[in-house]
Amino acid sequence: MIRKVLNLSFLLILLIVNGCGFKPMLAGSDYDFSIKVVNSSGNEEINSKIQNKLKMLNGTKRTFDLNINSNETRNVLSKDSKGDPAILEIVISLNYKLAEKKKILVNKSLTQKSTYNNISDKFELSKSEEMLKSNLVENLVSEIINSASNFLQSSKINDN
Repeated sequence: MIRKVLNLSFLLILLIVNGCGFKPMLAGSDYDFSIKVVNSSGNEEINSKIQNKLKMLNGTKRTFDLNINSNETRNVLSKDSKGDPAILEIVISLNYKLAEKKKILVNKSLTQKSTYNNISDKFELSKSEEMLKSNLVENLVSEIINSASNFLQSSKINDN
């Protein structure tokens, strides 16, 4: 019963958000640069998600090259009285280098993590984990874009 209420609540929130003019963070953004992944290693699923999100950047003035190395781990934070996992954690680590014309401009390591309760329904657990991973990747992509924006802002200040 509780799960039905949660599902209906989620559906209601989704309808409200879609009806109020919400659009994804990168859609329609006016960035004057683009970021192209030239080398990726590590977790292929995470790398693919990062690449797909960065394709939404369509600035034509400058293009940055990006090298990424990602890693995903899942940890058990606590167990119930039977010894089954109760609270889990997903951790995505990302090392990236942002370059332009073979010159490395930014070399950073980022980590995003999220904790969640274990669910006995493994299908629901899988859906929940995918949503959490998407949110974590979105945060990582935002950090990469902010790095590029900050570099552009600092180079404009230095030019003046």
